[in-house]
Amino acid sequence: MEVEIISKEKVKPSSPTPPQIYKFSLLDQISLPRFYPVVLYFLPEPDSNNSSRKIHILKESLSSNLTRFYPLAGIINDDLSVKCGDEDEGIPFFVAKVRGHLEAGFLSQPDLRMITKFLPIDYAFRTPSPGDHASMIQVNCFECGGLAICVLVAHAVADVMSLTTFIRGWAAAARSTGDEAEFICPKFIGHDLFPSIDAMKSESKLYSYYFTKFARLGKFVTRRYVFDASLIAKLKERATSSDDHAKPTSIEVVTAFIWKCYMDKCNTEEPFLLTHQVNLRTRADPALPEETFGNFIWLTATKCISPTTLTGTDHFKDLVSEVDRAIRKIDSKFVQVLQNNDGYYEHFEEARKGFRKGANQLSFTSWCKFGLYDIDFGWGKPIWLSSYVSSNSESVFAGFVILNDTRSGDGIEAWVILDEKLAAAFEESEDLQNHVLINPRATC
Repeated sequence: MEVEIISKEKVKPSSPTPPQIYKFSLLDQISLPRFYPVVLYFLPEPDSNNSSRKIHILKESLSSNLTRFYPLAGIINDDLSVKCGDEDEGIPFFVAKVRGHLEAGFLSQPDLRMITKFLPIDYAFRTPSPGDHASMIQVNCFECGGLAICVLVAHAVADVMSLTTFIRGWAAAARSTGDEAEFICPKFIGHDLFPSIDAMKSESKLYSYYFTKFARLGKFVTRRYVFDASLIAKLKERATSSDDHAKPTSIEVVTAFIWKCYMDKCNTEEPFLLTHQVNLRTRADPALPEETFGNFIWLTATKCISPTTLTGTDHFKDLVSEVDRAIRKIDSKFVQVLQNNDGYYEHFEEARKGFRKGANQLSFTSWCKFGLYDIDFGWGKPIWLSSYVSSNSESVFAGFVILNDTRSGDGIEAWVILDEKLAAAFEESEDLQNHVLINPRATC
């Protein structure tokens, strides 16, 4: 399956935005210094495979949407801001031709390595630099008329919830005409709630510190596992006792299951550490609107668990409890302290102490319930979505897991990125082999 770029242009906001500097919040400032992609896959319409018409609609509606989401049309100015409203403003918009069919070909058994070809650059987790565009888009047109729309964004500008809001707004503009126009407007309140710290050193930035401590050079591969509703129900039952008041969430049991399989296959005497990204919008009091734009996430860690405590027991329930404890400690009080003077450094120091040297780390993030499968540009909702994939060459990275919804909404897809040798051992887990669907047809 070949992918060929056939056009490239810059899409600017339909109404010029005034020259300005968009300042990052504290939470933007400490975010992972990387680009990341979201790719949405759309089947062709039964009565038409006119990709040219759809590309025209996408560009026109993108231009309209950028008047509201103007930071995504900007240029990285430095590690504290984006420059907006000058002659360089706009999103690079690539159109590519894919030799192959979407449903009968790519989706039937996805080759995850192919996904990198659907991205506008060979990003390979590279760091955004001053002068880079804050975001880029590539529309991939399959021979059958199907589309794979990729949006690539610098993490300092937007987390996944914000990127989802942007795509929702883009899709709403594509569906809207005349008096029926629908607008989704972001709320740029991040810097007011969490002012940046101009003099912060790199080693004091939460995600940079974590990445530097645990990342290493290696050949990392991506594997995809699907947990259907029946398996998730069984995992919840397995993790729950009759005297338990609170029931574990789907995210917690899937996280603990993957962590257990990882532990079982790591031949090591070093302790195990798990981190999870928590959405602070829902933890604040009062809760922040979904449309709050920027980064509103925090990296919470479990206690380091010694391998000697795991021998000879079914420790799954204990792992679920530990994941639940780590997530629950990020509450409204935590958010309130984060907004106080020196509150960030207080939380950072606590997190830093938990990142034990030599620990076998595994980092999780959840994109579930963000509504990506509800995106509709006017020709139906996505049949599938994809996210991070590892590069084909050696890179500096760390163990990483992304949890996505399945299209049905009642299951979870786990994208697991591990060192090549460890990934092979991980996939030999009996629990994994007996219960989880391994890279099934993408429409499952």
